[in-house]
Amino acid sequence: MGFQDRRYDTGDYGEGGGVRRALRRMFVEGDDFFGWSLPLFSVPRGVPGIGGIAVRIHLLYVLFIVVQLLVSLRRDGLGVHYTAAMMATLFVLVLLHEFGHCLACRRVGGEADRVLMWPLGGLAFCRPPHRWDASLITTLGGPGVNVVLVPVLGGALLAAGAGWDALIFNPFDPRSVLLSGWFTEYWRIWLWSAYFTNLVLLGFNMLLPMFPMDAGRVVQEVLWARIGYRKSMTIAVNLGLVLAIAVGLFALMGGTNMLFAVAVFAGITCFAEKRRLAMMEDAGPLEGYDFSRGYGGMPNVAGGGGREGGREGGGRRASSAEDRAFAAAAKRQEADRLIQVEVDRILEKIAREGMGSLTRKERATLKDATERKRGSSPVDPRGR
Repeated sequence: MGFQDRRYDTGDYGEGGGVRRALRRMFVEGDDFFGWSLPLFSVPRGVPGIGGIAVRIHLLYVLFIVVQLLVSLRRDGLGVHYTAAMMATLFVLVLLHEFGHCLACRRVGGEADRVLMWPLGGLAFCRPPHRWDASLITTLGGPGVNVVLVPVLGGALLAAGAGWDALIFNPFDPRSVLLSGWFTEYWRIWLWSAYFTNLVLLGFNMLLPMFPMDAGRVVQEVLWARIGYRKSMTIAVNLGLVLAIAVGLFALMGGTNMLFAVAVFAGITCFAEKRRLAMMEDAGPLEGYDFSRGYGGMPNVAGGGGREGGREGGGRRASSAEDRAFAAAAKRQEADRLIQVEVDRILEKIAREGMGSLTRKERATLKDATERKRGSSPVDPRGR
């Protein structure tokens, strides 16, 4: 049963903690794969650039960690302590990468409020202004963190006594570095592994131009500046689909399960983006959208621009019906997202404190969301 099937004035929403709610979403509601997650922590609001960002962990990631730790208990394994250290290191590196996206997004005037950690990496929920340059800066913020970490971790290796051969090595046979006599203790192996893992994350994101990899978004955003949003997205998602198939076949031939999983996820993501494009093309025109101000540039929004003020990123007039149609679809998607964010917050409050903790306004919000979900009332584009 989804939230739209419940009555919030009678309190039939079951109470329970985060695990119980996540399991209910997975097996009962089951309509949001990325909703199968647990809250980890929120960055304190006083932290510059990333304050207030909520970090969640997917249940599949929890399962993945448990399996990896169990496998490490084998006699011929590296040991549970080393495996746990590397899992924690990978988690931190990916999280820092996602924080880089969020920080860059906020610096260009966008919004970023959530990061989801899951087995194939991380997902930063960023909403930069609808301009190619703002989107490109947001995308490059993640790999930028990995670039900064290269000299940091490399310098740590050199300071610990490792040679330059530990920093500059054959990428097709990286583990040959470990044959050096310097790697006599686990902490040294761990330090080099952190350096190597950071390089892998950087290369993986910037050498595979397919969604949701950063390279795929960079290709789309660079093309966006020259040929417009719709055409750039069409080219990027089609290129991503072709590459996902190629990478998947390569992974199958090489027996690389993780790479195959990445290829499958990339293919699904590109296909979903392709469908979203088709849905946007069916949207009606929207007059007077100011592309330079993102969603704040919608007509009938306080301070929104009119037709004369509307410009797309790069200074080009956003006067075509095609661009206005995309803006209309983006507006509706943002309105739906804002409503869902508020509903999720209220549901989490119910799970923690029970139905009796809801205010009258929160009950009204859930009731309105219920009616919208059932299709009996239109979505308010201004949100709440």
